[in-house]
Amino acid sequence: MINMRDDEVELSNGKISHREIVEHPGAVIVIGITPENKLVLIRQFRKPVEAVIVEACAGLVNKGEKLIDAAKRELKEETGYDCGKIKQVLSAYTSPGYSTEMIHYFVATDLKKGSQEFDEDENIEVFLISPKEAMREIREGKIRDNKTIIAIMLADEETSA
Repeated sequence: MINMRDDEVELSNGKISHREIVEHPGAVIVIGITPENKLVLIRQFRKPVEAVIVEACAGLVNKGEKLIDAAKRELKEETGYDCGKIKQVLSAYTSPGYSTEMIHYFVATDLKKGSQEFDEDENIEVFLISPKEAMREIREGKIRDNKTIIAIMLADEETSA
């Protein structure tokens, strides 16, 4: 559950200001890499930007849920893939100027395709793309989601190693 608060802060000059803060439970993002070295991405409509955008699967961490379990759950729900191996590669704040959200990045391998189990209010299209093509799409402005761009760059490091 996301919450908003308005904090009063005293600035270094003694003046009082306000900061609107989004309290966020944290999120996971998972970039799957197939045995053929393809990245598993999704397309879905995002209301705030009024567009279908390309993303890696991601979602909130449920209260009491382990990060790795949240990552596996999101991968299965949104893409239909189960993974034999998964590792956390990074944790970072998304936008600390107004949010407490920390996103935890995972790379999943040894994938096995199954059926998607996304929520009834989601309409998600899964597709595969090479790391090189994904990087080209980032440069061309076709992939514009920051967390996905970071995930693709992390996956590119994994596939190059």
